[in-house]
Amino acid sequence: MKKLVGVGFVLFVAASSAVLPLWLTPTDTRADELPATSAQFLAVSQGPAVSPPVVGQPVLARQTGKVHEVYFHEGQHVRPGQLLLKVVERLPSVQQQQLQLRLNRQQAALTVLQQQVPAVTTAELTAAQQQLVATRQLLARQVPMLSFVFVTAPTEGIITSRTAAPGDRLTPQTPVGTLSTELPADTTLLLTSVR
Repeated sequence: MKKLVGVGFVLFVAASSAVLPLWLTPTDTRADELPATSAQFLAVSQGPAVSPPVVGQPVLARQTGKVHEVYFHEGQHVRPGQLLLKVVERLPSVQQQQLQLRLNRQQAALTVLQQQVPAVTTAELTAAQQQLVATRQLLARQVPMLSFVFVTAPTEGIITSRTAAPGDRLTPQTPVGTLSTELPADTTLLLTSVR
């Protein structure tokens, strides 16, 4: 009988190799003498080719002002009318509106006086220019009123990119993000029973 030492156990093997399976029988061939075979792999298509991501349509601000808060992120599903941004809008106060009207009248009067230069004295022209400068200074010192306006989602979809951040200045044509109206397929797994 031959004695083989394995990992953590000892086997006694009979002289005949027919008693043991082939993988346990000793072999006279060394591994480095075996012919080398090269593995060949074939590419197998597992479905349709992956298409590039959908770009989507830009979501326009439709407001003028400065972004105060952002309420959405990339990959978020939004519904029509859902709040996306809070924008600070500057509005003229009543006093600013009154001063602007006065300034417009004074500019019109100064233009009329300048057209009548030979008939108008220099003192009248200087007085009109001084009134105009004083009204401009008053208007520059006025503080505007602040109001909040909101940007909402125009349709249902997925936000594919965000281009607005707090502090950004917006015009009505500024894009604040990109919205894809193609919703991904529902891949939710449903369980028939819970144990």
